[in-house]
Amino acid sequence: MHRAAICGLFLAGLWLAQATAQQTLPYRFLLVIGDQWKDPSSFVIDQQDDFQTLAALLTTWGLPFDILRLDQQRLDYHLFDRDERPRYGTLVWDAGWRAADQDRIELLGELVRKHGVNLVVLGDSVAAPVIQELARVEYVSEFRLGDGLSIDKDHFLTRGLKEREGEFHSSGNPLPGSKVIARGATVLARRGPLPFLTVNVPGGRVVWIGLERTPAQLLKPIARDLLKRSLVWAQGYALYAEYPRNLLLLMDDMGTSDRTFLPYWDYRTLYENDIRQGLIVPLKRHEAVMTQDVVSGYVDRRRRRVVSPWRQRVIDEIDGKTVHDYVSAKRGLEAGLREGVFEIACHGWTHMLPDLDSPPGPFWDAPMDGVGTLGWDVEFGDRLRGRDIPAILQRQHLERALESLQEDFGVRPLFVIAGGGAHSTSLAHHSQRIAAELGFGLSSDFGSIGYLGPDRVVALSPIAQRHTWRYDQKIDASAIAWTIDAPSFLIFHDRDVSLDIRATERLLTSLGGGIRYMAAGEYCGYLHARV
Repeated sequence: MHRAAICGLFLAGLWLAQATAQQTLPYRFLLVIGDQWKDPSSFVIDQQDDFQTLAALLTTWGLPFDILRLDQQRLDYHLFDRDERPRYGTLVWDAGWRAADQDRIELLGELVRKHGVNLVVLGDSVAAPVIQELARVEYVSEFRLGDGLSIDKDHFLTRGLKEREGEFHSSGNPLPGSKVIARGATVLARRGPLPFLTVNVPGGRVVWIGLERTPAQLLKPIARDLLKRSLVWAQGYALYAEYPRNLLLLMDDMGTSDRTFLPYWDYRTLYENDIRQGLIVPLKRHEAVMTQDVVSGYVDRRRRRVVSPWRQRVIDEIDGKTVHDYVSAKRGLEAGLREGVFEIACHGWTHMLPDLDSPPGPFWDAPMDGVGTLGWDVEFGDRLRGRDIPAILQRQHLERALESLQEDFGVRPLFVIAGGGAHSTSLAHHSQRIAAELGFGLSSDFGSIGYLGPDRVVALSPIAQRHTWRYDQKIDASAIAWTIDAPSFLIFHDRDVSLDIRATERLLTSLGGGIRYMAAGEYCGYLHARV
């Protein structure tokens, strides 16, 4: 059986010697940005930049946060409750100095000095005059230097990092940054002769980190650790999640019909005994769990209907003799659920385009040496015709998938993975937005691992990384991009077990010990937990 284990949740940096005002500050962070958010409706964060990286980190760490965008909002009375107390304990400033007009942020000084609100400032954001004054540094200019990081002083922010200074080096290539002069701030780290990390306490605690506000620098492990420590030290405490060598095993495609007619994806569906011997036994032996990404709508070409896969025993269209026994497959899935090694997730309803009739279709009787092979097997983005799929159709398919999985397995999954990886990206038809509205909490293959919530959608990649594997590939633990900030995802297919019954055993043996396997629903639970 899979052993019970908990995700690493740590109470860090509990500073009891806080001022009374600081002790009563709310345990909530505010991420302040300029005009980085591409979605004018302030819901979808799916862009590879500093803002998305910060939002992904705060989300996967489990820190409670809101977002203030200075292109649409002001720093004003909204930051206080009705009793005139601050609503946030710590502000994370990623606005950039051009966005931080003095008249928009004049309240910042009062928040920090009078109310003890804490402030963590990134890169050139410190150039705003009020922030320079609070941080006690003078912004001079941008720069490019080949120097790496060096620790000046032992402090909560830098403790134990001297041996990791090399993580910030770039093999002598110049890295951009912000040149500042310390005007009363304590310098904890430098790049070459220039301050890189400073602290000051003008009321609330103020930290400045000289990272260029790009994913290239924010994604360096030491930079992420410095940011996390800055938030803990500024707030005085934080409860955050860590995921050392945590791995999600995902198996796609149980229930799909394409294996019965598609020449380049032709294999026998797994029977109950295949599932028991090829999946359940090795998973139990290695104390692992697997998320089964199940399709619950079988596309029947002969009847031109979508029917239940679990009532089908069909003959393969390609060789005319292989029997695909989906009834037996369902018994295997149910056995894995009873044994506690399977979790059922949503892989869409059909794994096929909703429109199977329009040109170059119809698909139903299309030849499998021609039009039938053109890429009909994606459900949420129409690559075949080069357009988004209407929101109402995506919603209909996801609703039918949820309805069917509830009927078939008695579950309502929190995790959804897009069949074929295609998805619709326009704001009107954004696939992840639609999935979030239907109550899904986590997604994959919609361009990124994604947090889906009632508050926002956040692309978690490349913090949470997705890997793929095939039965004929060699793999070991060194091939996984482990990070303490998120679990890694490893995806393969039921096809791999159909072609090699020992594939799962070989995979788990190759990965070795010391790995904490978790199901997608568990990670989803941590992402949505509220303190």
